[in-house]
Amino acid sequence: MLRLIGRLVVFVLVAGVLAGSAIYVMVLDDHPLIAESSAPKPQDVVVARSFVHSIRSAAGNGTTPTEPLVMSETELNSLLRLGARFLPGLRSDLRIAGDSAVLRAAIPVPYMRAVKFLNISARIPEFEGQVMPTDIRVGPVPIPPGLALEIARVGANTAIGNGVGDTVLGAVTRMTIDDQNLSFDLAMDDMGKNGIMRGLFGTMRGADMPMASQIDRYYLMIRDAMDRGDLPTTGSYLPYLHFTLQAALEGSTPETLPNAYTAAMFALTRVCGARDFPLIVGRLIGGELVADRDWRSDCDEVTLNGRIDSRRHFTTAAALQAASNRGFAVSVGEFKELYDTLQSGGFDFTDLAANNSGIRMSNRLMTAPPQDWPALLARLQTENDVIVPFDDIPQIMSQAEFDSRYGSVDSAEYAAVLDAIEARIDTLALHAARD
Repeated sequence: MLRLIGRLVVFVLVAGVLAGSAIYVMVLDDHPLIAESSAPKPQDVVVARSFVHSIRSAAGNGTTPTEPLVMSETELNSLLRLGARFLPGLRSDLRIAGDSAVLRAAIPVPYMRAVKFLNISARIPEFEGQVMPTDIRVGPVPIPPGLALEIARVGANTAIGNGVGDTVLGAVTRMTIDDQNLSFDLAMDDMGKNGIMRGLFGTMRGADMPMASQIDRYYLMIRDAMDRGDLPTTGSYLPYLHFTLQAALEGSTPETLPNAYTAAMFALTRVCGARDFPLIVGRLIGGELVADRDWRSDCDEVTLNGRIDSRRHFTTAAALQAASNRGFAVSVGEFKELYDTLQSGGFDFTDLAANNSGIRMSNRLMTAPPQDWPALLARLQTENDVIVPFDDIPQIMSQAEFDSRYGSVDSAEYAAVLDAIEARIDTLALHAARD
């Protein structure tokens, strides 16, 4: 009897694997549904920054929307181009067709020794209340709308957590189309927005994010040290790194150190990082505990590699890397430089060098056990033990000059500069092999 049950279980498992494999093969295509997307342009990043600000305004502070979010077909395709940077090979587009928006995507999937594509398309008519797409296809297979929504909801809840699927599907309460513009009514309170951010970062890093209270604790430690005069208000940034990393190490175990490091770097970024950091991470960077303190000191004049902006780039990239993954941190830094070509004077590879140095510091420290940290921290005797010197790295250039020399962020010439920067980072004291 037990042998029979065992054979039955094996049969069911084999049948399930074969059926799943057949479905997998059936929905994959040899060719993508749409042409390859062009590389992001500076204008795309301008649209994305405006989009994030608009989301906050349109969502309001509760379940009642305050004003609609209006975006054109062109602007939405700008967002899709930027999104493709986080998943290499992804292709997607959107077009308005009458009273509907048609969304298409081609997702690259490794298959045997080749790459196939999971082609997805859906039509989203105007709605009020619950979104209900139609004409949904995965490869050649039509999918019932109700089933597709439920799969998306449960999948997001399971993969990302924090009820993200429920939050996102409930956030858009109305969509209308006027010529080439889409108008969305959004309703999402701060808890919902924060749940999405915590879930996304947690998914990318493969573990839960540290709580805001833990970030607050390190923030207060850094701020108190500044007001006591233990940390400088001018000169080198290196004492801030030593202080913050030592604080993360104290009392940590191999299990708790990654979160301690992430929380400490978020706190340091709140103090000395990019001004736009809250725009990326929402309210994950602290709570009411630290909101009303009147601090006497700041790090506005503290420099890294002799520059204030390098301090901001390095710190912010290190924090984003600790919270997510390399692709996200690199892309955010890349987008910042594209934006700067229009808004702040030009594209600067030294900013990317600072970003990548911060990313590599996070990679090095988060994979090292606590017992290795004292020796690693002892290597940081000068700034150029943790960040590359900027000698011979191309500096600020206009959009026209960047286009002429490098073409786009997908070009071989652009990749060669990044490879040279990475090779320099390999030789820094923090990363160099020791006998």
